[in-house]
Amino acid sequence: MVVYIDILIIENFFVNLFLLLVTMKVLRYKYGKSIYFAAIVGAFYTVVLFLQSSILTSLPIKLLVVLLMNLISTKSFKLQNLIKSSVTFIIISFTLCGFCFAFSIMDNQYSIFKSFEINNYSIKYLLISIMILYIVVVRITDYLRERALIKNFIYEIEIFDEKNTLSIKGLLDTGNALREPVTNLPCIIIENDLLSGLKVPSNELFYIPYSTIGEEGNLKGFKSEKVRIKGEGKEWKTVEVIICSCKNKLSKENEFNALLSRGVI
Repeated sequence: MVVYIDILIIENFFVNLFLLLVTMKVLRYKYGKSIYFAAIVGAFYTVVLFLQSSILTSLPIKLLVVLLMNLISTKSFKLQNLIKSSVTFIIISFTLCGFCFAFSIMDNQYSIFKSFEINNYSIKYLLISIMILYIVVVRITDYLRERALIKNFIYEIEIFDEKNTLSIKGLLDTGNALREPVTNLPCIIIENDLLSGLKVPSNELFYIPYSTIGEEGNLKGFKSEKVRIKGEGKEWKTVEVIICSCKNKLSKENEFNALLSRGVI
């Protein structure tokens, strides 16, 4: 029998990705793009079968590969979660194997007096196609759900000075409670490049202390003449805030250019 390693690796990649996605969905664990790398690790482990090594194909090594795949997928170092996801992955794998074996009996004659051999498995690519379809549907629904969630927290912002008006979009950061300590006004953090067109009063600057994980310092801010915000399906609202500048790009997809603290709403 001729076995094409590249086809074998690709098929196992989709099977592993399908199993990992089902595992994460069943346990409601968060996962990222690393789940694809985990599926690749499992796919390349299949090549070990051709090495005829009793050590690499032993049960402890197989369990370690399963643990590694789940560790890469969830990025969780909690032993309890890792064991739970690995056991679930194995159970789902055994269930899938049972279905595959049941379908193989349909395509191959079976007798209790002879050893069972799989010579024909026409439904194989149908099963793989269903797995690929499931993977595509899951990724599309996750993407649409994420976009819909972000859209609900996107606000239109208009900032006015004596001559200019700056119109941008900002994301409401519910975990951000940044306020100027003297005036107790909430802050809006905006990318520095966008503030170049506004007149910043040099004699009315504020320095707002902030603290994040592994970093702390002071943000330079100012109070604009007028600031308005508008949420999805809502009316414009004038707010009193401190405008702070930020050197970093806030959104890679350029969906928003500002962050609103929860006190702004």
